[in-house]
Amino acid sequence: MTNVAVINYGPRLDYPEMLPELVDKLHVFSHNELQNTEGLAHYEYIEDCESVPYAELMIRRLAREKPFTHVVTDNEYDLERAARIREDFGISGQSPASALSFRDKLVMKEVAGRTVATARFARLETIVDLTRFIERCAYPVVVKPVKQGGSRDIAVLRGDDDLLAFSRRPWRDDLMAEEFIEGPMYHVDAVLGDGYRFVASSRYLRSCLGVFSGQNNGSVQLHPQDPFAKRLEEFLDRTLEAFDTPEVSAYHMEVFHTPEDELVLCEIASRIGGDRIPLLTRATYGVDLHTTLLRQLCGLPVDPPPTAPPAEVHGSVSILPQGRPVRAPGRPPFEWVRHYEVNEQLAPGAVTLHSASHLCFVIVRGADTAEVERRLLQAETWLLANLEEATHQGS
Repeated sequence: MTNVAVINYGPRLDYPEMLPELVDKLHVFSHNELQNTEGLAHYEYIEDCESVPYAELMIRRLAREKPFTHVVTDNEYDLERAARIREDFGISGQSPASALSFRDKLVMKEVAGRTVATARFARLETIVDLTRFIERCAYPVVVKPVKQGGSRDIAVLRGDDDLLAFSRRPWRDDLMAEEFIEGPMYHVDAVLGDGYRFVASSRYLRSCLGVFSGQNNGSVQLHPQDPFAKRLEEFLDRTLEAFDTPEVSAYHMEVFHTPEDELVLCEIASRIGGDRIPLLTRATYGVDLHTTLLRQLCGLPVDPPPTAPPAEVHGSVSILPQGRPVRAPGRPPFEWVRHYEVNEQLAPGAVTLHSASHLCFVIVRGADTAEVERRLLQAETWLLANLEEATHQGS
């Protein structure tokens, strides 16, 4: 009999709606408080769930009373935790070794380098490892933790002054350095299962690292019939050939397109893309990535992926926190705005902490990538021009 343990991250996921056949068989441990938990076999909101082992301990204890048939998660930081539980209880799904290969960026590049190009990289034990890497590869170089996401704690060193400034930070034992690759970055988002294949490609509006210098972040979808989208899909397939992949999984891959027309892997994760990606995918293709993935992971049927080309594509841009108390304006007055949302949880005067930090965001539609990009820039200009100073928190 089916019995499912879930380590949940998404604050808006509705498990009774996504998995109605299994509501009374779902044991959900959540990073964020969920709105609809009625009928669940077990539900707990766990503060600091990412850093405390309580969820794993409770799943293991519950399994003594009634074994789990599935252990699933929507959170990258829980992939190894879930895989460990599955292996210990003989549950099918992604193995710990596979989870590690997608989580640890050093292991990831070592594996992916068997079939596709990656930036040169090195593990950093001491500052000397970093200086030697710079001598070998030259500036600029990127320094980042091997298991962090959302562009958190990344440093781009462009010269000796940056290196000296970096040397004043507390040293971490989980760092790597990699070569800085020039060129725009694309992301490929997929759900692959037994007899199921959905792949969509997009281009970031600007560098994800640009948020730390005040550039608003976003992305614009490529039409699936665009030859470059097909090229990116083939690159995804070549990349995955190097990995031990589970029967069902989602993937979020980031790829550089160099001035020499080469594709170079930045990173690939075995999870659904974050930020606005699920909203954009649903708007263009009618595919709910989370529902599609979770139902397959639990052995439930899903609608087949769309085969007809979409009538239009979409893109999004997020306005960064401004570092001062401001109010986001109302919905931009353009008929092509598909969705607009203000981050009501943002503290006044907040600053950018990661690539998904935002004051508000907008989703726009268009006939093709070029039209969507023009409209995104127009909406961005309007939003920035209509920000209002907020004199106090409640204003």
